[in-house]
Amino acid sequence: MTPDQLRLLTELHPRQILGLADAPDYWCPQLRDTRGGGTPTDPEWRAAGLWRKTYSWGIAITTPGDHMDERGIRAPEHAVTLTWQQITAWSESLPEERRAAARRARMSIHTTDENDAVTELLAPIESTPRAELTLF
Repeated sequence: MTPDQLRLLTELHPRQILGLADAPDYWCPQLRDTRGGGTPTDPEWRAAGLWRKTYSWGIAITTPGDHMDERGIRAPEHAVTLTWQQITAWSESLPEERRAAARRARMSIHTTDENDAVTELLAPIESTPRAELTLF
């Protein structure tokens, strides 16, 4: 995912992000079918008068006014888009430990557990250091 797509993902409720990480096959259709939207929390997007909107193909930060949900993924009104397939690919690329932590936090009754897990979930994945080779 691009940095803007991750930024778009953080516009969702922490429990939704955790659900997408843990079980995208359930949560993508759940979000798609509820067709949510709203004013973004990101100050830059809010100042630009943009809106978060859910579509059948994914979610977008876009200009207001698409009352009939007619904009496609390539509509010029979108500042950033994220498809359900991209979300599923992101989830599947996560290490199993992160997905399990997301599952535990989503089931927790403590909001701080959710917020901490989202922060960890969206942190860059550290690659395993490789042995240093010396060329002679």
